[in-house]
Amino acid sequence: MSHQLAFAALVAAAALRYRPAGRSAYYFARGKLGGDPVFAAILRQGLIPDRARVIDLGCGQGVLLALLATAGDPRQGANWPRGLPPLPRDTTVRGVDLRAEAIEAARIALGHGAEVSVGDVRDARLAECDVVTILDVLHYIDFDAQVRLLERVHAALVPGGRLLLRAGDASRGWRFRFTLACDGLITLFRGSLQRRFYCRRGAEWLALLRQVGFDAQIQPMCAGTPFANVLLVGRRP
Repeated sequence: MSHQLAFAALVAAAALRYRPAGRSAYYFARGKLGGDPVFAAILRQGLIPDRARVIDLGCGQGVLLALLATAGDPRQGANWPRGLPPLPRDTTVRGVDLRAEAIEAARIALGHGAEVSVGDVRDARLAECDVVTILDVLHYIDFDAQVRLLERVHAALVPGGRLLLRAGDASRGWRFRFTLACDGLITLFRGSLQRRFYCRRGAEWLALLRQVGFDAQIQPMCAGTPFANVLLVGRRP
């Protein structure tokens, strides 16, 4: 089976977890997992290992956590292409998000398979872990808070642990302006218009991670979309 077909099957199975949470939660999960390139990239690059303890900061309704839970099903692993890193198994997942309605959908979808809670990522409890994901979140908090959170993440990760950070690249001209406009509309739709975003150029995000103590690399993460996103992979030495 090709990677595209295998990933589509994985997405369909993960999205089904949201059926009991309602049509909106289901279709959001299916569209987000299938249309956002970051999820396929995380699996295709083997960025989350077996038995990883994963904390997703700003998890929304927990679609990444649902994807990881589904990836642990042996039936999914059996259909995964042999030329790619194997799907992660036996992960332990936690998620934190400000929006109570999103966390409720995550609880319904994940059941007892994950610990999800309502909270501010700036104050989230960070126990020892192997992977921390922060996808499209950091620009909502001020620059000093970004540094403090990344320092806490670095301290919580075991040696060799990974931070997966996706953020907008402010050097990308109209694509970045479009990305910010979409973020503004999303916050307006959710009833909490954010008047300022705390953004950096891709090279500045990379420098920040290295300043905190990560070995870090950056790659584009907007294929097939009009956005200006990059994925930074930070490793704690």
